[in-house]
Amino acid sequence: MGEVRNIVNDQLLRLSYKDPKNIKKFLRSWGGLESLALKGDTVATCILCDLKIVTGIDIEKYRRKDRRAFNLGYQNGKLSQYQYMAIAYTLVLGYSQEEIAYVMGVDQSVICKNINSGIKKIQKELKAFEEVE
Repeated sequence: MGEVRNIVNDQLLRLSYKDPKNIKKFLRSWGGLESLALKGDTVATCILCDLKIVTGIDIEKYRRKDRRAFNLGYQNGKLSQYQYMAIAYTLVLGYSQEEIAYVMGVDQSVICKNINSGIKKIQKELKAFEEVE
């Protein structure tokens, strides 16, 4: 049986949830975080777990082409349906805001607003603004 590796990624460890750019970076690099987690990176594993709990995103449902279950993932997280759809499809899956706006029948600015409010919600849920003593 394989040995469990315990790798602490100091570079990832320095990135804070307080910066919305970091949250976006984590969401955009979901696959990279999964790859690092599979290699035993404990920090990547923790970040991925945090994001899965807060967002409700389950990439495996998308990969299995179970779009209905994937689209209902917001019910397992803390985001609104529109925040979930905007973040899951643009940041995590890489679709453009314009593509998602077209599919959802809204203006691109609505997608942008939902991404930004969703990032703030993620930060709030991860208690990014609490002072650590």
